[in-house]
Amino acid sequence: MAISTVTYRLRALALGGLLALAAAGCRTCPIESCHVRKKHLHNGTTYRGQPLWKKQNPAVGEKIRISGPSGAKPLNNHAKPLK
Repeated sequence: MAISTVTYRLRALALGGLLALAAAGCRTCPIESCHVRKKHLHNGTTYRGQPLWKKQNPAVGEKIRISGPSGAKPLNNHAKPLK
């Protein structure tokens, strides 16, 4: 019986942690054309620009895909050519 009590408590703790995380942050921006990557305002409501699970610094601008004409080299591609 002790094992089931521990399992129940761990599940309750995990659920409580997820609920606290969901309630603590602001919503993601609902506007599809808005590409702001930091916390910003629309009509007085605060939104965040990217989901909580993305681990990157929005001030640096990592992993931004820049679309250009087909066949053009992407501007953010810093890969070294093969020798």
